[in-house]
Amino acid sequence: MTTTEQIAAFEDVPGPQGSGVAGVAPEFLRDPISVLARAHRDHGDLVAFPFGPRKGPLGKVVVAAYHPDAARQVLTETERTIGRGPSSTQVLDDMIGRNLMTTDGAEWRRQRRTLQPLFTPKRVAQYTDLMAAEAARIVAEDVPAGTAADRVDLHRLMLRYSLRVVGRALFSGDIDYTAPELHKLIPLTNELIIGRTTQLLKPPLALPTPRNRAFLRTKAQLYALIDRILARSDAEAGGAERDDIVTRLRTARDPETGAGLSDAEIRDQTLLMMMAGHETTATALTFALHLLGRHGEVQQTVADEALAYTRGGGTPAEFAQQRETLARASLLESMRLYPPVYMTEHLATADIVLGGYRVPAGTAVFLSPWVTHRHPEFWPEPERFDPHRFVGEHDRPRYAYLPFGGGPHVCIGEHFALLAATVLLEAVLRAFRIESLAESVSFQQTGNLRPDEPVWARLTAR
Repeated sequence: MTTTEQIAAFEDVPGPQGSGVAGVAPEFLRDPISVLARAHRDHGDLVAFPFGPRKGPLGKVVVAAYHPDAARQVLTETERTIGRGPSSTQVLDDMIGRNLMTTDGAEWRRQRRTLQPLFTPKRVAQYTDLMAAEAARIVAEDVPAGTAADRVDLHRLMLRYSLRVVGRALFSGDIDYTAPELHKLIPLTNELIIGRTTQLLKPPLALPTPRNRAFLRTKAQLYALIDRILARSDAEAGGAERDDIVTRLRTARDPETGAGLSDAEIRDQTLLMMMAGHETTATALTFALHLLGRHGEVQQTVADEALAYTRGGGTPAEFAQQRETLARASLLESMRLYPPVYMTEHLATADIVLGGYRVPAGTAVFLSPWVTHRHPEFWPEPERFDPHRFVGEHDRPRYAYLPFGGGPHVCIGEHFALLAATVLLEAVLRAFRIESLAESVSFQQTGNLRPDEPVWARLTAR
C-alpha cells in the first residue's frame, strides 16, 4: 500500500501577519535578520511574509525557506523551476551592469563558461605568493608598533589587505589610492540597491526623483572609478606583458563558441569582482579575527599549528593551501555565524512544492544563510563559536552551510576568497596575540553584512 504525501495550499504557509497595508515591510527594512530569525523560531522551516497587502494589485507574499533540503532545491533547480530574484537582480543590473551576479539563462551560461577557467583551485593557487606578500606587509607595516596599549580597527585593517590583494590580482598594481572613494561608495551603493529593491512601486530611473538621481549619480561614480583604475593600470603597464585577471578576461574565450567578452562585459565583471571580492573578504576576516580574539584557547591552538608547520620547513603560502587546518576551520565557522551574504532572493518560475507546500509561479523565495547556519537540528549550540565543527568528517546536509551559495550559481570567487582570507589569518596569528576589546560587533544589513563601527582589538607580538 502506498501513501500520498499531503501537499498544503500556499495560503496555509504560516507566517507573521504584519500590518494590513504594509505587511512586514517596515520592520524588515529596519532589521531583516531579526525578522527572518524570529519567523523561523515562531513558524518553522517555511514562512510566508506579506510585503504590502496580502491580496489585491499591491499584494505580495514572499516565502523564506530555511531547511537545508529546501535550500538545495532552490539552488539546484536553477533554470528549471527556480530563477534569480527579479526585483533584486534588476536593481543590481541597473547599478553594476551585466555580470555573473545579474544575468541568467543563456547569457549567464556563456559568461560562466568563459570565466570559470580563471578561478579553478589550481589557477587560484598561483596567487598565493601575492597574498602572502600582502599579508606580510600588513603585519610589518600596518599594525601600530609600540606598547600593548596600542589598538587597531580590525575592519579597517582587513579592508586595506583585501583591497591590495584584489588590486594586484585584478590589475597587477596597488589601488590603495581608491580606498577613500571606494569605502564611501560601497555602503552607499548597497543602501541604494536595497532601498530600490524593497520599493513596492519603482518609478523608472528616467524619472528625476531624488532617489533616482542618487541612484544614477552613484552608478556614474562607480563606473568612473573602475574606468580610471583600468586606464591607470594599462598606462602603468606601458604595453608590457602582464598576468592578471583583467588581462585574462581580455583573452578568455567561451570554450563552446570561441567568443570573447566585450569591453563592456569586461568592465562589468571587473567592477563586480572588485566590489564583492574586496568587501566580503574583509568582512569575513574581521569577524574571524574578532571571534578568535574572544576565544584565546582556540586562537593559541591555531597559532601553534601554523608556527609548527613553518618551523618544520614549510612556507606560510604552502600552509595556507592545506584544507584540513584549524585556521581554515576558524574562518569557516566565523562565516557560519556571520555570513557576509546573509540573505538571497530567488523566484519560482513554475508552480513548485517547497517544504510540503504548493508555491505558485511568480513567488519570490528568500534563503537566509544567517538562519540556516543556526538551524538547531544541524548545529548544536548554534550561537557557540566552535571551529571543530569543520574539522574531519561530519554528517550534516550539504546545504546546511551556504556562505557562497550553491548549485550552478555557486560563487565563482569562493576558492580565491578562502585562500586570501586563510593566508592573512595565519600571518596575523603567527605574529600577534589578538585581544578583542568589545564583546560583540555592531553591523549593518544593507545588502551585505558589514561592521558599522570600528572593531577594536589589541595586538601584541608573540
